[in-house]
Amino acid sequence: MLYPNALTIQKVMTTRNNTEGWRESQPQALIQTSVGNLLTSRVTCSRSGKEKNFYRFDFPAWVNIVALTPEQKILMIRQYRFGSGKMEWEIPGGAVEDGEQPLAAGLRELLEETGYEGENGRIIGSVCPNPALQNNSCYTVLVENVQRISPQNLDEMEDISVEPMAIDEVMNMVKQGTLTHGLVLNGLLFYFMTHRPDIFF
Repeated sequence: MLYPNALTIQKVMTTRNNTEGWRESQPQALIQTSVGNLLTSRVTCSRSGKEKNFYRFDFPAWVNIVALTPEQKILMIRQYRFGSGKMEWEIPGGAVEDGEQPLAAGLRELLEETGYEGENGRIIGSVCPNPALQNNSCYTVLVENVQRISPQNLDEMEDISVEPMAIDEVMNMVKQGTLTHGLVLNGLLFYFMTHRPDIFF
């Protein structure tokens, strides 16, 4: 799938040209890939009236999942990331597909990447990953009492290991710099703020 299609560009434009005097021309796709596109627009500054070409990445929405076992362990995964060129510790996650709701995407990604399923799935927060360069959102889904019900269903270029970890272990990984994925840290923060504020005190 290539992003964006005409509908995506139209949706982007409906949220622009009404931002306190900033104006933007119809975006054009410069590079189209299976994970997202590079767009350019002519932008007019609200203060100076000057114009310049700006660039942004058009990505689908993303979702991360905080999955808790009945023992209150967090389901962690480890996989190779091309961007960093390293094996990274993360929580399950992925892209929201066309026509899919973030919660449904989170439950699907959890099952595909780990083989686990749970209950009481709900969205506990969302962020803009990088408003300077991107136009998408990343949602955090919380799922409780997860248990393995099937083998993993991985893509041909995925190799993911799964490990339930105690909260103290996860916090130590953060302190030691072993867990550095910004959106994963954000998802964990949403969970700690909404369900485990004692972590900070």
